[in-house]
Amino acid sequence: MTITAPRWICFKTTLLTLGASLWFPLAALAADTSSWRSTYDVVMMWVNFAILLALLFKFLRKPLGQFLKSQQEAIQETLDRLENEKCRLKDEVQALQASLAARKEKAEDYHERIMQRAGLERREIIESGRQEAERRLAKAHQLIEARYRDACQTLRNEMVDTAIQIATQEFSKHMTPAIEQTLTDHFLKSVAGRQP
Repeated sequence: MTITAPRWICFKTTLLTLGASLWFPLAALAADTSSWRSTYDVVMMWVNFAILLALLFKFLRKPLGQFLKSQQEAIQETLDRLENEKCRLKDEVQALQASLAARKEKAEDYHERIMQRAGLERREIIESGRQEAERRLAKAHQLIEARYRDACQTLRNEMVDTAIQIATQEFSKHMTPAIEQTLTDHFLKSVAGRQP
């Protein structure tokens, strides 16, 4: 990047401005032609101006050029550094966006796996609960059946005991010594017939 053209334009503009500022007093002095002193002053002013320009050009051209060149280089270095920083930051932003996208994808995958695992555990819990309920229901049926059998047996025993008690009471009312003797004889005959 060169700034030679704008520098020359600025330099020419400065010279024209200085020349115009010196021309107007010169035009005003030209109206007065009465003395040679006023003309001499104007000529000497232009000569001094030319000498000043020559001295400025001779002594300030190189330092001013070096200063402007160093400023140009500093500005260029700053621009290059800022451009490099911009590229680096752009790369970092892209890397961060890629990392964010990867993390988002990983999080979604992790969420999906958690949901699948939760569904599997839910089904396992439901199945385990169903099996436990069936086991407890079977155990309850077995317990009910055992209690039912016990209750039936107890009822039978009570009925037999009651029947024996009633029969004994009724039998004792109708039992006579003759019937008792007949039954005893009949029993003894049946036992004797069974012996070998």
